[in-house]
Amino acid sequence: MTTDEVSVNLGEATPRRLLVDWANGQDAWVRELTAETILSRQAPSDPLLNAAYATFLAEKGLGGGDAPDIPKLELAAADAAEEDTLELVSLAGIEGVNALAADQELGFDSELTVLFGQNGSGKTGYARILKRISAVRTAEDILPNAHAVHLDTPPSPSADITYRLSTTESSVRWRDEAGLAPFTRISVFDASAVSLHVDSDLGYVYTPAELALFAHVATGIQGVQQRIAAEVSSLAPGSNPLLSRFTRGTKVYPVIETLGATTDLAELDALATLPEDAESDRERLEGEVAALRSNSLDAILSSSQETERQLTRLLGILNAAQNFDAAAYKMARSKLEQAEQRRAEAREQLFSQDELPGPADEEWQEFIVAGDSYRQHLGRDHYPATGDSCLYCMQELSPTALNLLARYRTFLDETLIRQVQDANANLAASKFTVNEAELARAIEFASEQQDREIPPAWASQACGILGAMRVIAQETADGQPITQGTLREDARGVATAVSTELECISVAVRQMADDKANAAIALAEKQKAVSELVARIELNRNLAAAREYVRRARRAQQLEKLSRVISSGASKQLTVQSKLASEDLVNKNFETLFTEECARLRAPQVVLRFQGRSGQAQRKKAVASYKPSAVLSEGEQKVLALADFLAESRMRGAKAPLIFDDPVTSLDYRRLDEVAARIQNLAETHQVVVLTHNIMFASALIAARQNKKLRTCIYEVRDGGETKGILAPDVEPRFDTPADLSKRINVKLQEMPSAEPIVQDALIKEAYDLIRAWCEAFVEQELLQNVTQRYRKNVMMTRLSKIDSSRLDDAIAVIAPLFDRACERMTGHSHAAEYMSTKPTVGDVQEDWEKAKAARAAYIAA
Repeated sequence: MTTDEVSVNLGEATPRRLLVDWANGQDAWVRELTAETILSRQAPSDPLLNAAYATFLAEKGLGGGDAPDIPKLELAAADAAEEDTLELVSLAGIEGVNALAADQELGFDSELTVLFGQNGSGKTGYARILKRISAVRTAEDILPNAHAVHLDTPPSPSADITYRLSTTESSVRWRDEAGLAPFTRISVFDASAVSLHVDSDLGYVYTPAELALFAHVATGIQGVQQRIAAEVSSLAPGSNPLLSRFTRGTKVYPVIETLGATTDLAELDALATLPEDAESDRERLEGEVAALRSNSLDAILSSSQETERQLTRLLGILNAAQNFDAAAYKMARSKLEQAEQRRAEAREQLFSQDELPGPADEEWQEFIVAGDSYRQHLGRDHYPATGDSCLYCMQELSPTALNLLARYRTFLDETLIRQVQDANANLAASKFTVNEAELARAIEFASEQQDREIPPAWASQACGILGAMRVIAQETADGQPITQGTLREDARGVATAVSTELECISVAVRQMADDKANAAIALAEKQKAVSELVARIELNRNLAAAREYVRRARRAQQLEKLSRVISSGASKQLTVQSKLASEDLVNKNFETLFTEECARLRAPQVVLRFQGRSGQAQRKKAVASYKPSAVLSEGEQKVLALADFLAESRMRGAKAPLIFDDPVTSLDYRRLDEVAARIQNLAETHQVVVLTHNIMFASALIAARQNKKLRTCIYEVRDGGETKGILAPDVEPRFDTPADLSKRINVKLQEMPSAEPIVQDALIKEAYDLIRAWCEAFVEQELLQNVTQRYRKNVMMTRLSKIDSSRLDDAIAVIAPLFDRACERMTGHSHAAEYMSTKPTVGDVQEDWEKAKAARAAYIAA
């Protein structure tokens, strides 16, 4: 760790103390869950949740034994736990990941591993695996080789991952899982993460170990509640399976119908308690019910009630016959005949046969009436009079015509007409009328009575009278004289007999109805007694099942109530404590770290706001009232995102690897060096993996490590044609420093004396190759202080003042001739004929190299 980096020691903060103090105020099962979670530093396992649930049941009196004694938690013991350090060792056996070659093995350095290569060489495939296993926010789905022709289903993505957790090395086969423990601790930064770290309202992906304990304990509490819910679900039987065995209407039925947690077991036991002779009582009662049901009283009563209805109908018809006055009918006929006779006589007196076109019958009479109606319609009340015209032909009436019309008026005199009408009305009123349907049913009943084995005395007479009534009704309807003159007297005698029998039968019907009612009451009482006894016998047989049903319902109700208590008690209090811890620890620590990282990377100033949602700490950045992306350049957003990422990652300490996938795109050369320096510092406390295609960044990163004499694991990722991701270890990017080249020149010089002449010549040429490159690197990087550099566009004017011009001429005097000799003697140049036979010796090389080192040392010493 660098001296200027502030350490955030979570062990000295308060979250764990808050958690322990909270747990000590909870039930034993919560303390058990919390203690084991603190020790394991992981989400509770199923065995732990099962054990905590067993403790919960025992503590609440719902388990099979006594509750275990769970002591209060001691903070000292809790503080002893430390998070294991995760370190990647190797990645091999890759299958189904883009076009990555399957035979490559990527070994990771414990400090810094750099993978560099051109676009499309396969770096992204390795990055996707690392992002996938760590389940970062920007993880991507992994596809097979899109250009390969697969006859069968392409293989699923997989790889062998070797890792070290503290000092224990382990291996696991990754099979495309999104988030594979323990790799979820890994932090990954890539281009996709920029917008998240710049604009989004972010929670903390890598929650500090102590703060993560709150989430683990909350998960454990939810696990116990899930077990409660599962048991409640298993206890719920759905519909009541006992209800179909009982009959509605008994005292037992509503008790079984409402069977549940509120059922009174004492009442249930009382209903199920039977007398010693319960079965014999049931048989006796069932026999009595059968006897009552077989009684024929219903049929007799029904028959008697029908006879009563028939006699009542017959008596009504006989009473109607008694009301018929034959003499009045005869007199009315006589009066009608007299009125019609008088009218006929008037017609004969007024008209002779030769005055009429035909007989003076009804048609003629209707014609006269119609003519008079027309006169009345015209309002000619005094018609006819002398001088009047005929109403039909409008010719003046002759004296003869006036006389005839006057006689018509006389014939139509209202007195004669009224007499006939009144006589007809009296005749109609005196007719004998009877309902034919009722008469037919009465005749049918009388005939049935007459046909009985012992017919009643009135039956025969009734048949005769009813037949006569039908005849008289027809005769009077036609206005004919009646042939039976003693109907009233005959009907009176039969009606008296029928009335007497009706009274007797009515008395009998009332008595039988009373008897039936008493029998129905007795039958109902017996049936109810049988139903009650049968229900109690059935309850006695199913008492154990009913009690078990009640027990399960009570247990389910109790568990649900306890779960609600957990939600409103322990769970809610834990959320409050977690929020306090996150606000006091996470936000404060993050703000300090974020400020430091922004200063190191010269990130633009933003406002950092913290907000709590659902008990979780979240952060948000703004520039004035705008989102940073709306104001900042792409490069500024990149360094701001890096600052946010690094601050979040540092909150865990040096416990897990940091992955950087092309972190310097869009950055200028100054920030490129600053990011390289920052990542180098991180590599001293974290395992760092960098993937990049930027040769300047890779070189700057390696140079920063070499300046501190620190090792770096370097891979060049190459495109193998059909396959990608070919790893070439220890191949540095060609951005040489004088120090690097010096090492390589010294190696050549050491090999030369013992080499064969031909090999020695080749080594000499290679040495001059390196000396020429050393001259260029010395001039570029040290003599001219990197004012201009290869692979960079701009001139660094800020470094111009660092050039020591006082010693520049001395250095040039040595370097320029040396560079010329190196060009003459290196393998890459052709040589003039005069030099072909003059070969440099080992001594020449050693002499030139010593001069070069001396010139450099003299310049640097200044």
